[in-house]
This record gives sequence, structure tokens and C-alpha cells, in this order.
Amino acid sequence: MTAIHLHDVHFRWSPQANDILHIPELHIPRGELVFIQGHSGSGKTTLLNLIAGIHRPQQGKVQVLETDLTTLSATKRDQFRAQHLGIIFQQFNLLPYLSLLENVQLSCQFSTKRKAKVGDLLKASLRLLDELQIARSMLHKSVNTLSVGQQQRVAVARALIGQPEIIIADEPTSSLDNDNRQRFLDLLFSEVKQQDSTLIFVSHDAALSTHFSTVIKLNELNLAETISS
Repeated sequence: MTAIHLHDVHFRWSPQANDILHIPELHIPRGELVFIQGHSGSGKTTLLNLIAGIHRPQQGKVQVLETDLTTLSATKRDQFRAQHLGIIFQQFNLLPYLSLLENVQLSCQFSTKRKAKVGDLLKASLRLLDELQIARSMLHKSVNTLSVGQQQRVAVARALIGQPEIIIADEPTSSLDNDNRQRFLDLLFSEVKQQDSTLIFVSHDAALSTHFSTVIKLNELNLAETISS
């Protein structure tokens, strides 16, 4: 079955601007481990935002788990994303008025489906944080007190909790040192395998591509970049 299908997708920032993305066709089967490689400014994050329903294209179809996101309202897309997708944002998007633990559990607060999969929410949260080496003494601290690397690991735990069908990771290792990067990758692949999720992992670091079953070079997929170059 198909996890993600894009057909003739065009995206631009304003009606007068040129396309920054034109994806004629993209199929990603369920359970696939996909690495999308591209240089800075190539549209990697924009592509992820289209798949996540954060942006809507001016033309074309974006189908995720058999649902055409282009036909949904912004509210319905938000609900769909909360139920089915775990996202590791490049800028983390942690909420400063919530504690570390509350940020991790936020996904399950917005999704009854993911909360039901977890069962014991505290136990599941602690397991992920232990794996990512976040000290339990920090659970109730504000995320503003964390280092950049710690914030990134909290964002990872928030994305993984509740067994989402699709995990989207936007440059998730950019703020991690070598030890924490390997620990994160080990945990990510273990969780993906255990819950049979589809993984979409974006990075400019080509060395990471050897971990993945499918590698997509965005400059070859995106006709807008081909035309502009």
C-alpha cells in the first residue's frame, strides 16, 4: 500500500512567483525508509510541509495514507497530522510554557488514536527519554533551560510517541554530536521497525544515506529546480 503519493504538485510562495517545487510524481510505499537529500534552499522543508499538510500546493494532489490532503480544510489537515504523523521539526517547535515532559506528551493530548496506542503515557515517555539520555531530574523543567541538543532530543521523543504511521524528520541530527547522533539513529530505526512506520528523513548530509532503503535526490525529483538551473 502507498503511504505517500504526490502527482503533478506545484508550489510557489505567491501567485506571481515561479514554482519552487514541481514534483511530477512521487510514490512512497508504506514501511519504506526514505532519505531525501538536497542542498540548503532546495525546498526540502517545503516538500515535508506539503506531505504534512502544513502547506497546500497551488496545483496537484498530495495523498497521504489514502487521504487527499488538498481537499481538506486547514483544520482537518491539522487533525489528520496529529492523528497519523510524528514530525521532528528543524526548529523543534517546542512550547516554552510547557515542561519537558509535557512537550513530549503533547502529541498524545491532540490524538486519541496515538494516546490509545501508548497505554501508559508516563511509562512510554520515560522509556523514550531514557533511550535519548535525558535525565529524569529534568522532566519538569522548562524547555528553555535545555541545551540545543537536549531540545532536539525532546522533539524526537515527542514525534515518536504514540506509534505514528509516518515519521517525518527534517535535519534531525544537525544539533547532535557523534555519540548522540548514533544513539538517536539507533532509536529511530528501532522504533520505526517495531511499529512498522514509514520514515521520511531529510538531510543535506549524504553520509547518512547508507542507513536507508530508498534515497531520493531532490534536485532530480524537482522539475522547478531543473528548469531554473
